[in-house]
Amino acid sequence: MGEWVDRGFAFRAMPEGKGKVPGIVILMEAYGVNKHFRGLTERLSSWGMVAVTPDLYHRLPQERRVVSYEDRETAMNNLSRMKDAEAREDIARAVRLLKEDPRVDGGRIAVVGFCMGGRLAFLSSEWLGREIHCAVCFYGGGIGAQKGYFPGHTEVPLAHVGKIDASLLLLYGEADSFIPAEERKAVSDSLQKAGKKFRIVTYPGAGHGFFCEDRSAYHKEAAEAAEKEMRSFLGGCLGLPVS
Repeated sequence: MGEWVDRGFAFRAMPEGKGKVPGIVILMEAYGVNKHFRGLTERLSSWGMVAVTPDLYHRLPQERRVVSYEDRETAMNNLSRMKDAEAREDIARAVRLLKEDPRVDGGRIAVVGFCMGGRLAFLSSEWLGREIHCAVCFYGGGIGAQKGYFPGHTEVPLAHVGKIDASLLLLYGEADSFIPAEERKAVSDSLQKAGKKFRIVTYPGAGHGFFCEDRSAYHKEAAEAAEKEMRSFLGGCLGLPVS
């Protein structure tokens, strides 16, 4: 079972056993660290990792940090208040939390993010360099954009791909109206030109948010395929046991 740690900053789940294991940082959507993300934290830890999901809204009042999937207006308002500089601090704090855990092998740290967290997962591989061994980006909106959608989004992800040392897995829905094919191509072209280790998978018929079973956009076939893809990728780059 998971628990809140670091004075409520992050939700953490531990795997069974006693040996050294990898660590993974999970980065939330605009709707907060809700039931879906707490469950996902526990599920990924069961693969053999210490998993932590930081509350990137911890600077907001408690009552605003988790938003219903039906309340997109509040979620977007919360997202618009976020600053890349603060997110960078929070992700670094989550990585420190993992590295300070005696069970975690600090040389095997991954990050996975969804939607706004997908963009931040990509950025974290630039911000933290070799501290991040591999990163998974689920429908990260704005990775291929030339400027941020909100004033606090000051980073241009594709401007700094040369800093990436991590292996990358980027997962998209073909029917995602927020991330058109040309943006996905820009991301692929930039990473390929820079000689980075990456794989992009696009799932037919899936839209934005397809992985979350609590969203109306949930696409069972794509979600199951993406989870299998992610598990194989993390297994290869982190040395997880074969399921």
